[in-house]
Order: sequence, then structure tokens, then C-alpha cells
Amino acid sequence: MPSSEAESNKKLPQEPKLIIAVPARIGSTRLKNKPLALLGGQPLIVRVAERVQKCLKQIQTTLRLSETETLAMVATDSKEIQMALHTSRITVELTPSELPSGTDRIEAALKSLYPDGRTGLSPDTLIVNLQGDEPFFCLEDILSLIQTMKQNPTCPMGTLAFKNNSAQQFVTPSCVKVARSHDGNALYFSRSPIPWPRALWGASAPPTSTPLTHFEGSDFTFLQHIGVYAFRYAALQKFTKLSPSTLELTEGLEQLRALEAGWKIQVVEAAEAPFGIDTEADLIRASEHIKKMESIL
Repeated sequence: MPSSEAESNKKLPQEPKLIIAVPARIGSTRLKNKPLALLGGQPLIVRVAERVQKCLKQIQTTLRLSETETLAMVATDSKEIQMALHTSRITVELTPSELPSGTDRIEAALKSLYPDGRTGLSPDTLIVNLQGDEPFFCLEDILSLIQTMKQNPTCPMGTLAFKNNSAQQFVTPSCVKVARSHDGNALYFSRSPIPWPRALWGASAPPTSTPLTHFEGSDFTFLQHIGVYAFRYAALQKFTKLSPSTLELTEGLEQLRALEAGWKIQVVEAAEAPFGIDTEADLIRASEHIKKMESIL
């Protein structure tokens, strides 16, 4: 928790209209202590925090929001992560390690920062949940998601998806797919290939190298889900109180809890593909990308 309530109060806007929140858990199954892994000489979480702060500046300018109306926050279970961010201007809140998801971690952090009986956090406050392992997220995509949520004030939740034409990604379970309606609302998220391109692969034939090649030469595309979410605060509170649903447990996808409860999730098309860091190979690739960016500058 913050060292003192007075110190915390100095950093917090009393009436935030927008909060960008990054959950950061120290544990990782594929890359040990991932948030603290060095990327271009700095911990990954520091790189993400820097990107978040840059993003927030652009949002403030575009949407004409003042610094007192916005907040950037990292919600973590690790004092090591808190220490790594001690020179950053981002608010850091410690949360219990046993929380089941990043969404729960953000909600717990906000409860601690804005406890019951203290004014400042409206039910309509927009919370953008960014991933702590994606230091290259597209600023314009985040802004597009926020603007879409502002244009749809009754929509409780929004997310991003990238139009992809990679057959290999389409059949890869770690690549989550989403189908949406004509008005942009999610119909379903799945690790399975959706929608199934029957005209290319038939009704039952499993993907093999031949149809994969055929897929690449076609104009078929699918929407690859990007794990960035926007919640209104009231919706975030309700979401974390819902029990994990049957579809969520089946697919291992938290957003299906909202769909199964009948919620609308606005799916906003992103301009850039995600670049997450899950493995040592991803970290090496990201380090090379950092070097190229710095050489250009």
C-alpha cells in the first residue's frame, strides 16, 4: 500500500474521468519475474509505464482533459515492481497476490485508492486496462477505444481486435479470435478458429499444410482479439462480483463471463497487431526492436 494516505492523496485526482490501469503480477509461468525482465536496459514494467504516460499525454491533448481529470496506475502484488517504478510519475498500488486476474487486481487497487465514503470516482469513470507485458501498444488504438466508449455511453465494456489474415495464427489456440455483429458488439470469443471458412476448408476437414496455403492466398480475414479492455467503473465493480461462467471456464477466457451474463462488449478495430512478451524469445525480439527505435532517434 502507499506509505501514507497523505502521500497517496497528492498523486490522485479527486474527480478522474479516465484511468489507465496496468495490472502487473510478479509470477509468470513462461518467463520468470517477467515485469522486471530487462528490455533495453530497463525493466519491462518501466517501459510499459513510460508508454502509458506518453499515451495519457496524447489523450489529454486530443480529448481536452486536464491532468487532474486523468490517472495512470500500476496495480501489482510485488514490492520489487513497486521499487522499480519509484522514480516514475505513475501511481503504484500494492494488491493481494492471490487475486485471480488482472481485472480483479485493478478493481482492488481502485478500492484502496478510492475507498467507500470518499468522493472522486464516479460510476461513469472510464477504466482502460492495458497489459503489463506489451510495451509497444499503439497509442492511436487506445485513443480510438476511448472515443468509441465515449460515443456509446450506455455500453459497459469495450475491447480491441486486429484484422488478421495469417492461417497459422487462425488455427493457433493462443491466438484468441472474436466474431462481432454489424453494430460492432462481440458475438463470441474463442481459441478455436471462428468464423470457420467453409468455402475454403469444407465442413469438417481439419487444417493441414495444403488448406493453410490456400487460406493465405485468399481474401479471408479474421479478428484477432487484443487483450485491452475499457470498463466503466460501475461495470468493472459488477464484473468482478460475477462468478466465473461455464463458457469462461471452458475456453479460459475471462471476457466470456460478460457475454454469458448478457453484456454488450464493443469491439473496436485496431490498426496494429499486438506485440506481447511471454517468452525469452519474445524478449529478445523486443530488445532488437528497442535498438532499432533508438538508432532511428
